[in-house]
Amino acid sequence: MSSSSASGRPTTVTISFVLWLVTVLVGIIGGIVGLIAAGSQVQGAAAGTAVVIGGVIAIIIAIVELFIVFRMRDGRNWARIVLLVLAILQVLGVVSAFSILGTIGLIAVIIATVLMFLPSSNAYFRR
Repeated sequence: MSSSSASGRPTTVTISFVLWLVTVLVGIIGGIVGLIAAGSQVQGAAAGTAVVIGGVIAIIIAIVELFIVFRMRDGRNWARIVLLVLAILQVLGVVSAFSILGTIGLIAVIIATVLMFLPSSNAYFRR
């Protein structure tokens, strides 16, 4: 799994990149589901507003994460470190894993993070 693609990027980094894209997609879907749920449920004004704000924040975080994921793919070590912090926060917030989307996102982020720190990936980020 340590072979490199034509771009000089190790396969481990490419797979990690794809898994981070899955995580971003899960975040965007989760935010959209939150927005839809807020609009379809009869709740108090404060609860509905909180759900809408949570959905918007989830989408914004996913978009920022998308930018960072592309920088990681390009070999930026700072992006790898930021993604590690985000992965730790996501694992600590394991409450989201009690849904199918949350479980998929959690598994993807753990595997993607491990792949970013394998020896072949380390060499790519040190170049």
